[in-house]
Amino acid sequence: HRHTDIENEETHIIQQHARAATPSAPSRASKISPGGLINNRFHLEYMLGRGGMGVVYAARDLRKEELGDADSRIAIKLLSEEVRHLPNALRMLQQECKKAQELAHPNVVTVYDFDRDGEVVYMTMELLAGKPLDKYLIDREIAATGQDTPVDFSEPFSIITDIVQGLAYAHKRGIVHFDLKPGNIFITDDGTTKILDFGIARAMRTSRKKMAVDASELGDMIALTPRYASLEMFRGEQPDLRDDIYALAIIAYQLLAGKHPFGEFSAEDVLHQNLQPERIPGLTDRQWKGLLDGLALKREDRTLSVEAFLETLLPKKVDYRYWLAVGTAATAIIVSLFFWLQPPQIVAPSLFENPPPAAELTGADKNQVEQLLEVAEVHLMVGRLISPPGANALDVYNQVLEIHPYNRQAIQGLETLLSKLTQAAKLAINDGKRRRAQELIDSGLKTYPQHKQLLALQQQLMEIQP
Repeated sequence: HRHTDIENEETHIIQQHARAATPSAPSRASKISPGGLINNRFHLEYMLGRGGMGVVYAARDLRKEELGDADSRIAIKLLSEEVRHLPNALRMLQQECKKAQELAHPNVVTVYDFDRDGEVVYMTMELLAGKPLDKYLIDREIAATGQDTPVDFSEPFSIITDIVQGLAYAHKRGIVHFDLKPGNIFITDDGTTKILDFGIARAMRTSRKKMAVDASELGDMIALTPRYASLEMFRGEQPDLRDDIYALAIIAYQLLAGKHPFGEFSAEDVLHQNLQPERIPGLTDRQWKGLLDGLALKREDRTLSVEAFLETLLPKKVDYRYWLAVGTAATAIIVSLFFWLQPPQIVAPSLFENPPPAAELTGADKNQVEQLLEVAEVHLMVGRLISPPGANALDVYNQVLEIHPYNRQAIQGLETLLSKLTQAAKLAINDGKRRRAQELIDSGLKTYPQHKQLLALQQQLMEIQP
């Protein structure tokens, strides 16, 4: 099965000029297990995962509890002995962790601190609920096996846009991830995608002179995952944001096609064997070319920015700048304010049962409705159906109907949204996520109380409740 490759994607530590690490006897760090205490402060509860860089635990911050903070749970990464014994490793990681602490963005995992307790070197960060992207890809691949129906790209596009948003924020601050892969990306239970491990990334500098200084100071250690590393990473070239774009393009391909574009092969293998990715059905020529540009082996042929990559990948009728601006652009602010100041509108059943013709709009109202419909379409395309508040398809379609009752395009959009809510609720029920299923069903029935499929799912959910 292909998904076994996904499960084994560990970061490899490579030294370009080999210098033997000093062997040591088993340390305290190697004996740590759940129930242990780090720095007399962090109580380890259970292991979340293990990788090439170390082990991650869920933990409680006892100091926060002493101060009465109810939210005391964190994630703590204990660095492996292999990493700790590499020359310059701790200094490099401390410097990069300091940069990661400055990345305050909803699509980047928050890093709290980098410290040590004797031999134990650790990094603390926010604790997330959900699943890593590598597990999501396994589930998606299994679900797609044997299906002849067209693939729905709305959810992959939503995940890709979140990843781009986080990367764009970091790149603008001179930080390249340098080890982007599904195992370093997390999808939370509320549907937000977050990037992890910027704390082990290497900083990119706009000045080549400064980059050369950084490289000499930080030594010859690089961390990479072969199937996601660019050709330049294998050759030890200076970090560049286009290294992240290569990995992003591979991840985008996996999300859209359900498999890695080059199977088990690295960029070096792809070059030597002249491998070509299989075309993804459902993508236009423009989208396919955009994906191939991101997968270009030579850095100079690769897409120049993550924003440019996204612009070529999203359907042409969707301007990528709309969703990038959601939450900050004037239109999104207007939408958000409108729904904070007014209660949610319940769409009358008559909208879906022979609605009367809509009145003709002119002037400012017409322009506003057209703009809102484009924003709603973006939300629908990337999977923002009912959240976040004030910036989702349901809220925007409702605002359109407030301005222009019986707008046919808004009604059709709501019908599509209800269909997507029904599909999402079915998946949530099958996955045992009853609370999420109930939330989706409630949102749909609030919009259209007579929706037959949602009413049937509501009854099904009531019957399986313990």
